Amino acid sequence: MTTPESAPDQPAQPTPPQPGGSQPAGWGEPPRYGQYAPGYDPAAPPAPGQPAAGQPQGTPQYGTPQGGPAGGQYGQSQYGQYSPYSSQTSGYRPPADKPGIVPLRPLTLGELYDGAFGAVRHNPGVTLGLTAIIVVAAVAVGTLISIPLTTVFTDLFASLFAQIGDDPALEGLGFTQDMLGVTYGSALGTGMLLTLATPLAMGVMAISVSDSVIGRKISVSEAWQRAGKRWWFLIGFSLLSTAVVLVAYLLAAGIVALLVVYVDAATGVIVGLLLFVALVVGGVWAFTRVTLIPPALAVEGGGFWATCRRAWRLTHGTFWRVLGIYLLTSVILSVIGQIVAVPVSLLLSLFMVLESGVGLAVSYGITYVITGGMSVLFLGGVMALLYIDTRMRREGLDVQLQAAASAAADK
Repeated sequence: MTTPESAPDQPAQPTPPQPGGSQPAGWGEPPRYGQYAPGYDPAAPPAPGQPAAGQPQGTPQYGTPQGGPAGGQYGQSQYGQYSPYSSQTSGYRPPADKPGIVPLRPLTLGELYDGAFGAVRHNPGVTLGLTAIIVVAAVAVGTLISIPLTTVFTDLFASLFAQIGDDPALEGLGFTQDMLGVTYGSALGTGMLLTLATPLAMGVMAISVSDSVIGRKISVSEAWQRAGKRWWFLIGFSLLSTAVVLVAYLLAAGIVALLVVYVDAATGVIVGLLLFVALVVGGVWAFTRVTLIPPALAVEGGGFWATCRRAWRLTHGTFWRVLGIYLLTSVILSVIGQIVAVPVSLLLSLFMVLESGVGLAVSYGITYVITGGMSVLFLGGVMALLYIDTRMRREGLDVQLQAAASAAADK
């Protein structure tokens, strides 16, 4: 009969506790660091759901969710508890860094609007001061130019109405010709200068917004210096866009005129309606595709055509989002503009009664300042943030902005 003492090469097995008896030494004691618990064989394969050999109990393997097998879904919690980073949690956005006016991640519509107001609060010296100076200066110069133009257009309409005859229904046109003269003179003078100055003001706004996103506040001189290096790009883009629109509509008008003269009027009218619809649809499509070019020209340091091509590609796949945000913002500005325009309308009515051409021109100038200022501040801020948001969605700009924010905070 073989005894345990005669077989020393077989490991001794621990004796299970006996009811009412004493337990062997070490049973039930926690293992020390570097030791295994009694009865644990490190060479045996792990049971399903248990850590591998050498892996501490209760610690999941790297890349494996706790309490689940390897290759499970990242972000799931043990025991089915809620995890804020679970992709199954619909509508949840993980927390993002917010060193400036918006969080550094793809933005919602509310965050775009809140960021536009936040940009004004963060750096009022540039957003309110410098942009207002540009708009007011453009309107002032345009008003001075529009005064002689008003006289020219008033005389032109006066001669036109004189040729109409002594129709009793047109007896009051002497007052109307003054209004038309002021309207066309202001549109050509003040409107033209404001069209050229608005891209520059919106470029200044885009530069200020791009720095406010990372929590950096630039000075007025720095904003003007940076915008001055790109002013020709901004004004050139505005002139190029205006020229393309004029050429397109002149071509359409020429085609219709030729059809009316050489074919018949009915064909000319039908083709004219079709061309008008095509111009409207094509104009909306082209405008949406180029709407991110001005902030890109102001912020980026590339060449003119290279920046235009890159900003054009940015709107690919986000067409309806960009168009919807722009149209909604324009509607909001239109409603606010109608409310603000009430005192200006009263002022216009007073000058109409006094039949003062200079007063009408000044009133139109005030209207241009209000509408142009609101467009630069709110619409310019929203479009600058929309440009940054689109780049974060398509190019991962948020990673670069986080690095830039960290570098700015270390200074």
